[in-house]
This record gives sequence, structure tokens and C-alpha cells, in this order.
Amino acid sequence: MLLAYLGLCLLITVTPGLDTAVVIRGTLKGGPRAGLRTALGCALGLFVHATLVAVGLAGLLLRSAIVFEAVKLAGAAFLVYLGARTLWAVRHKPPLPGEALPQDDTPSRFARFQSPFVQGLLTNLTNPKATLVFLATLPQFVPSGRPAEAVPIALGLALIAVLFSLSGLSLVAVAVGRVRHLLASPRVRRVQEALLGATLVGLGLRVAAE
Repeated sequence: MLLAYLGLCLLITVTPGLDTAVVIRGTLKGGPRAGLRTALGCALGLFVHATLVAVGLAGLLLRSAIVFEAVKLAGAAFLVYLGARTLWAVRHKPPLPGEALPQDDTPSRFARFQSPFVQGLLTNLTNPKATLVFLATLPQFVPSGRPAEAVPIALGLALIAVLFSLSGLSLVAVAVGRVRHLLASPRVRRVQEALLGATLVGLGLRVAAE
């Protein structure tokens, strides 16, 4: 049973999703360390969903269509925001090789949202599909004959899934960080930022439309 669950976690991990796109963006923008912090935020957001499912609170979200739609639209708006900021940055003249990157002129009241960790956290916190994934998988592997142990076992299984996600996203951050220097030329950097920004906006719009 545990091997089957581990296989399922591996399959979910290698399937690219919203968190993968956000980690790639964070790594390209701030380097491997920023990508790793983004991955950590994504993993924590995922664990929040898993914990809600484990203690049975997720049902409140799923029983309320209004709450579900509100959370989904908030997540879609956040992805569109990240993509739009990336596309906006493309309009600015890129620095020449060896020059410092331009400072972010985001107002201080929005500065907290520029943290890679916070961006990763919000990406998964506002993705109700994470709740659906855990709600569909965890009950299959929690023994029904031991109700007193159901919550600890579910939390343990959730932690395994989160560790898989964190490991996979961290590998993405490290891999992208290794080839980041190949994207150092201004023209290439503008192209990759434009593609990534468009991808994030497209993902956000798709989430909102579903």
C-alpha cells in the first residue's frame, strides 16, 4: 500500500503544474536560492491543504461553491499578476552584460509579495485543486478500521507528498539555475521573460475559466 502511494506521489511530482512555473520564474529572476525559497513556499502551501483534508476541514470549502470559486479566482488573479509583472519588465531596457539588474520599484506596501517564498506560498494556498487531490488520494491509503489513528496517518502521508513536491521543485530550481547563465544575453533574457510571463498569464486565465 505504501509503495503504491509513493508511486502516486512520484507521478504527481513529475507532472508540471502552476508551482513549477512559479519556481522557474523565481529562479530565472533571482537565481537558484530564490528558486529554492519559492519551492519551500509552494511546499508549505501544499501542506496546508493536506492538513485541512487530514482534519476534515476541507469539506467546508468543497461544500461551499462560493468559497471554492472565490479561492480559485484569487489564485488565478495572483498568477495573472505575476505574469503581467514579468511582461511589464520586458518593456524595460535590459542591462548589458556585467551591469546590475534594475532595482524593483514596487511600492513598499507590495514588497512582501515580491518575496519568492511568499509567491510560492500564495500560489499553492490559492489553488483549491490541491485540496481535491488530497481529498481524492488520502482516504484511499488511510485504514478505515483505526479511526483514532486516521488523522496522524493522513498527516504522515501528506508530509510524504509535500516532501516529494519540495524535492521535485528544488531539483527544478537547481537545474534552471545551472543553465541560467546561458540566458544572460539581453535578447535571450527578454524572450524567456516574455514567454514565461505569457505562460503565467495563460495559466491564470485557464484556472479562472475552469
